Amino acid sequence: MTDAARFLGFAFANADFLFEIDGKGAILFATGAASEFVGDKAEGMIGKPAGRLFKPSDGTKFSTFMRTLRTGDRAGPFSLNLASGKEVFLSMFRLPLNDDRISCTISRAPSRPASVDRDEKTGLSTRESFVAAAAQMKGTDSAITMVDVPGLPDACAKMGADGADKLMLHIGAAVADIGAKAAARLSESSFGVIADAALGKSDLGNRLRTALKEGGAGDLPVEEALVSLKGKDLSTDQRMLALRYVVDRFAKGDHADVNDMESAFQQMMDETITRARDLTETVAEGAFTMAYQPIVYLNTGEISHYEALTRFTQPGNTGETVEFVERFGISDAFDLAVAVKVIAAVEESTVQNSHIAFNISGRTISSPATFGLLAGMLARKRALAPRLMIEITESSEIVDLVAANKAVQTLRAMGFRVGLDDFGAGAASLQYLHGLTVDFVKFDGSLVKKIGRSKRDETLLIGVINLCRELGVHTVAEFLETPDQVARAKEMGFDLGQGHYFGAAGQSLSMASPTVRKLKRKGVQEVWG
Repeated sequence: MTDAARFLGFAFANADFLFEIDGKGAILFATGAASEFVGDKAEGMIGKPAGRLFKPSDGTKFSTFMRTLRTGDRAGPFSLNLASGKEVFLSMFRLPLNDDRISCTISRAPSRPASVDRDEKTGLSTRESFVAAAAQMKGTDSAITMVDVPGLPDACAKMGADGADKLMLHIGAAVADIGAKAAARLSESSFGVIADAALGKSDLGNRLRTALKEGGAGDLPVEEALVSLKGKDLSTDQRMLALRYVVDRFAKGDHADVNDMESAFQQMMDETITRARDLTETVAEGAFTMAYQPIVYLNTGEISHYEALTRFTQPGNTGETVEFVERFGISDAFDLAVAVKVIAAVEESTVQNSHIAFNISGRTISSPATFGLLAGMLARKRALAPRLMIEITESSEIVDLVAANKAVQTLRAMGFRVGLDDFGAGAASLQYLHGLTVDFVKFDGSLVKKIGRSKRDETLLIGVINLCRELGVHTVAEFLETPDQVARAKEMGFDLGQGHYFGAAGQSLSMASPTVRKLKRKGVQEVWG
C-alpha cells in the first residue's frame, strides 16, 4: 500500500467527504461521498468556491473560519448546514508546510469533541491540560522540565506577525519533538515538558536555544527549572493544586527552585491557607466594593452602559485575587455575591436609566446548582432586565456548549442581555460564538492593543467583527486609550468602546465618568442599551 492510500484511509476513518481549498476558498481537490453531501461528483467541484456548498449564512461563517485560521491551526468540528439544508460537521486544518492550502473534512457526526486544549500558536498543550496530565502521574520517575525565555515577547514584536507566527511554530515543533509524555506552552514566554527525570534541564533548554536561533530570535537568555512528580502521600486533587501553583509561579516569572510535589504542596499551603480562609469570608460577607466604568457608542460617544468591576480591600492585585477565587473553587459564591451587589446598585441608582453589565464565570454557567441560584435571583428581579447585562468570563471553563447555551437562553428569555467577555480571534472563540447565542462580545484587550500595529491581526479582527454583524451580535472594544485607537476601532466596525479614553472606573455611577469624551455624531440612532 502506498503512503498516499494509507493516509487517505486514515482521513476516511475520521470523515465522509474531504476537500482542499486555496487561500481564496476555491476547491483544489475533492474526494469521498460528494453526491450524498452536495449532489455533485467530486471532480465537478474543482475550481468552485467552497463557501457555496453551504447555505448563505453558513457560507459566511465558513469564509470567516477560513480567513481566521493560521498556519498549523486546527478548527472544528463546527455544525453547519449545507445548501441542501442537511446538517454536517466541518473540521479544518491549515498545512504548516504549505499555508496557502487548507484541508477540510465533512462528516455526518462530530469526529471528535470540540477541543480547546491546544495553544493556537505552537500546537502544544495548554497549561491546564498539561497540569491535569501531570497530576495523574503519581509515584512515577517523571519530572516537569520548565523553561522560560523572558525576552521572547519583545523578540516576537520586533519580528512582525508573520515572523512571530513562524517562530512559535518552530518552537512548538522543537519542544514536541523531544520525546516527552506531554509538552505545553505555559505562558507567552515559557514552555514545559513531562519526561523521564533523567532528561534533566539541559536537553529542553538547549533544544529551545537552537529553535530560537533557527527561528530568527537570536541568542536569548533561557531560565530553567526541574520538578520531580514523585508525591505518593498526596491525593490527585492535592497534586493538581500543587502543580498549578508551581507552573503558575514559573509562568509568571518566579523561577524559585522547588524540588518535588511534597515540598511544592507544603509551600503552597503555607502561603495560601490563610489567604483562602480570609478571602472566603470576604466573599461570603460581600466585603468588597464595585467600581463602574462607562462603555460608549463609538459612533456618538454617548454612554450605552457601565461595567461593574470588583475592588477588594485586601492587599494585592484585583486580577490576581479573582484568579485566586477561581482556583480555590469559590467563584460560584463570588459570582452570586457580585450579582447581589449590582442588583442593589441598579435599584438604588440616582443616575437616570443607568444600565450595568456584571461578570459571571464560565464555571457558574456550567454548574446546574449555581446557575439555578443565579437564575432564581434574576427571575425575582425580572423588572430590572432592561437595565442589567451579563458578561461571561473564563469561557475556557465551558466544556458542554449545548448545556451552557440552554443556560444563556434562559437568561435571555427573561429579558437579560448576555455577552462573552475576553473574546479573541482564535478558533476556540469562534466555537463559543457558534455554540452560544449571545447579544454582544467584548474583544480581549490584548487584541485591541494591536490595532494600528499589525495589519494581519487587524484583518483577522475585521473578519470576526463582520461575522458578528451578520449574526446580529454587537461588538465591544476594550482598552481604548488614545484618539488613534478609537478612530481605527470605529473604522474597523466595532459598535462600542471601553477604556481610559472615555473614562476610568468610579466608585459610584454618578462618579464613574465625569470626563467621558464625546465623539462627533453622525446621525446614527442607537437601538441597543
